[in-house]
Amino acid sequence: MLMNNMSTCINLSIHGGRSTLHLKRLTRIFSQDVEVNVLNPKTVLFFFAFLPQFVSPARGSVVQQIIMLGIIFVGLAIVSDSLYALAAGTAGQRLLGSVRIARIQKVLAGTIYIWLGITTAL
Repeated sequence: MLMNNMSTCINLSIHGGRSTLHLKRLTRIFSQDVEVNVLNPKTVLFFFAFLPQFVSPARGSVVQQIIMLGIIFVGLAIVSDSLYALAAGTAGQRLLGSVRIARIQKVLAGTIYIWLGITTAL
């Protein structure tokens, strides 16, 4: 997965933003993301360490409570991630259409490269 992401970044830099990313099917990308998130140890640790604090055997089935808390967690994650995606998409569209932002980005990138060159030389 890491090599795939690195090759995508390299491809984007070589082709000036035009990549072969459109050739991948969205279902493939989505399935890779689901796989990464399901196998993420941070998520597993969260569920095992944090959620049991909110489960009470006196309030019914422990399994049902854990499932309900998991559903709430996934629902909140979907809502928050969707809002971030919408905000980023909107901001991206506005930034792409701005000549002023493009000029600032060009100057900023040049400044960073000059700084890196000076730092490397020292």
